[in-house]
Amino acid sequence: MRALPTATAAALFAAGFVSPRAALADDFFYSRDQNPLLRGFYLPLPSDSRRDDAATAVAALSVTNTVNAETRGAESLVVDGESTTLDLAYDRAFGNGWRWRVSLPVYHDDGGILDHAIDSWHQFFGLDPGNRPYFPKDRLLYAYSGASRLDLAGARTNVGKLAGEAGWYALDDAAHTLSFWGGLGAPTGPVAALAGDGAWDAAGWAHSAWRGLRWQAALEAGVTQPFGDRLFGGAAHRTTAFARASVSRTLGESWSLRAQLDGNTARVQDTELRLLGPTLQFSFGATHRLGGRWRIEFGMAEDAAVNTAPDVTFFVGIRG
Repeated sequence: MRALPTATAAALFAAGFVSPRAALADDFFYSRDQNPLLRGFYLPLPSDSRRDDAATAVAALSVTNTVNAETRGAESLVVDGESTTLDLAYDRAFGNGWRWRVSLPVYHDDGGILDHAIDSWHQFFGLDPGNRPYFPKDRLLYAYSGASRLDLAGARTNVGKLAGEAGWYALDDAAHTLSFWGGLGAPTGPVAALAGDGAWDAAGWAHSAWRGLRWQAALEAGVTQPFGDRLFGGAAHRTTAFARASVSRTLGESWSLRAQLDGNTARVQDTELRLLGPTLQFSFGATHRLGGRWRIEFGMAEDAAVNTAPDVTFFVGIRG
């Protein structure tokens, strides 16, 4: 048999190594830390699109339930409630190797309905319930005193930070992606509702991804910088580093499982409160392709480092 030309053999090897599903990016869950005291600061959503993808629309819904009380030195906080967040985003390609994106979160805060279910979960599996047994059920109270005073006690719905972002793709092929992003968050969310920090914020980050036959991995890392801070009296006017990493395993042609870690350095200067310090959150779940470009994702997230992020977040999203 005549030997295949080198270029043809390499192409056939690549076709066998790279999954057919890799035509579209599927690197991260479209989620982020929903700490109600810190959500008013700009934290970019994952930049989860390929360079030449068609225009992409996203609607991601998350429900966060947290009970936390801390007092250290002159600072104290109580976070007891449930928040529902709808993240809306739209992105598309422009120019040579560029994409732009706009995103807007919408928050609804109330006492929620999950307290009893979470208590039953802890009891059934013998897990530590933390402060939950000492707090009223289905109550909303977000409060902080220290560098400033924050107090949110009534159910309400508000928009958060409107963000505009652009990314340049240095590399994007079937197996690898490397892109660099920058963004601005506008002061659109009301400070009194903990939906904004009253200032413009900026961020810059890098995105990388590797896609094999059955396994995919991705990493993002960057920094955020608020240009003001009306939430914590200026104590959160500081540069913060953030990172997220994920590993995914495809199952057949339409399903994949994913584990993801998200974390960042402290937002608030000189705080000893864990919920305002460095954070680490673990997410796990699945994605399912509905046909064509559309896919749905769902899962849950927990504070991998206890009391540094919301107790539990359930999320579901659709994009295409």
